[in-house]
Amino acid sequence: MDLDLATQYTAHWEGRRSTVYRDTKGIPTIGVGFNLTTADAPAQIAALGLDYQSVLNGSAALTDAQMDQLLQTTIQTAVSAAQALVSDFDVIPGSQQIVLTDLAFNMGQTMLGTFVHTLSFVEQQNWAMAAYNLRQSLWYTQVGSGPTQRGGADCAVLAGTAQPMDFLN
Repeated sequence: MDLDLATQYTAHWEGRRSTVYRDTKGIPTIGVGFNLTTADAPAQIAALGLDYQSVLNGSAALTDAQMDQLLQTTIQTAVSAAQALVSDFDVIPGSQQIVLTDLAFNMGQTMLGTFVHTLSFVEQQNWAMAAYNLRQSLWYTQVGSGPTQRGGADCAVLAGTAQPMDFLN
């Protein structure tokens, strides 16, 4: 998988903010979709040389380099999550790997693991059915089902009717 392309693809959907904001579920987030409520968030923020409470309360901002560092860590976590859920992850086509990484980044391993029918079709490399099942989910409408929105784009790339680069500016 092209890890740089996967990072660009996910960052495109997540956006980039140097100060804390609340995501669509009200979770304090910073950088490129970094969830500040995860168990390891305080340690990851401290590793950047910042005080976690100051970041959480909005009195400290991240630099571009710090946002990039957090993004690299969270992308690696998403790749590991996708690998844990899909036994043949490393041999499926790169575009589908990118979508699965984006899904794991966006919803986390636990939630993505509940998409048992979609993952079953991924295991079979039945991309059309995997995308069809993903389109039936609440997630699909929550993140945007339009052709240039995250849900629509992830489904198109998963089905093989589009490429990740088609959605990057």
